[in-house]
Amino acid sequence: MKERDWNIIKLLSRKLLGQASVDEERRLGAWRQENARHQQLWDELFRPEACAENEQRLAAFPPEERWREVEDRLTASRPRRIGRWMRYAAAVVLAAGLVGGGWHYLHRPSDTKDQQICAIEAGTTSAQLILGDREVILLTSTDDRCIYNELQGVRILQEAGNLKYTADRNLPDTLIYNQVRTLTGMEYYVTLAEGTQIHLNAESLLTYPVFFQGDTRTVTFEGEGYFQVSRDAQHPFSVKLGDVSLEVLGTSFNIRAYADEPQMFITLESGALAMNGQSIKPGEQLIYDKESQSILIREVNTKEHVSWHEGHFLFRNERLEDILHYLARWYDFTYTFADEEAKNVRIGAYFERYNSLQPILNMLKRTELVDFEVRGKNIRFSSF
Repeated sequence: MKERDWNIIKLLSRKLLGQASVDEERRLGAWRQENARHQQLWDELFRPEACAENEQRLAAFPPEERWREVEDRLTASRPRRIGRWMRYAAAVVLAAGLVGGGWHYLHRPSDTKDQQICAIEAGTTSAQLILGDREVILLTSTDDRCIYNELQGVRILQEAGNLKYTADRNLPDTLIYNQVRTLTGMEYYVTLAEGTQIHLNAESLLTYPVFFQGDTRTVTFEGEGYFQVSRDAQHPFSVKLGDVSLEVLGTSFNIRAYADEPQMFITLESGALAMNGQSIKPGEQLIYDKESQSILIREVNTKEHVSWHEGHFLFRNERLEDILHYLARWYDFTYTFADEEAKNVRIGAYFERYNSLQPILNMLKRTELVDFEVRGKNIRFSSF
């Protein structure tokens, strides 16, 4: 891509951020007048509806950090086949999260004949509650009710997609465990009796006592979840993850520990965590390799790893196969590849978690790096 084209992309991004100077505004005005395609891109980027959405999304990403991500992705991706430079502009601005989730200018009406309609919808706020006697209760986001049949003095309230436990003092010396399980395409929130909050992503399982006894608070977890642990120095909190435990003290963090993945990822936003005697600080991620039982600690942009909890997905220069593996848990679809090259296409993108899969597929097609064929809930990808 020519240096001038990259400079225009930067100017467009600064305009979206509200940081364009008078001289930069003048340069953009001259660029718009060069031909109709430039004006068309401008009109799509700065529609009033798109601008309102962008203001909300941009607030979550510091400008300097956003620029580093854009430049890193542009350097790393190196697309094989690129036609018009405007497609490049759209892809880079999109990867930075600057144009919301609509992809309006990537799939103009004149091109709709090339798009395949995909009826794969996003997941829902729902889960299964498994009581101590193994009774299974379906939890949804619409039913508000109390569930009392566990233990006298313990109240379980299902309210607006959140399962909340409250407990009286002086409860009987009886330890009863519940479980919340999310299947493919499900998410749910749980608030434990001592105030800890857990947001379960799809295909996750949380096991916990209806109220904690003794000197420690211990839960068992598998899958992905965002934890906000209630601080109580006298009663340490721990999470069992298979053969290892995570020691917690008043902390907000994300766990990704799926049984079918070879590594666990624990990303810390605040507080303190430790595993096998190794601790991490806010802004760091602990990676545990199940086979070697080794631990790697690295600095990360936590937004990339907790974005699902905040209602969107953020991918930075990741393999298409890895992205689809992750998205399939939420969107409940299957996928295959016609060739190895398609698996290894690198993608950077930001999009809404609660939209259907269609905008994501449209974005992939417009990169001209991969093509796809939709058959029901199965998608077959191939390289161009």
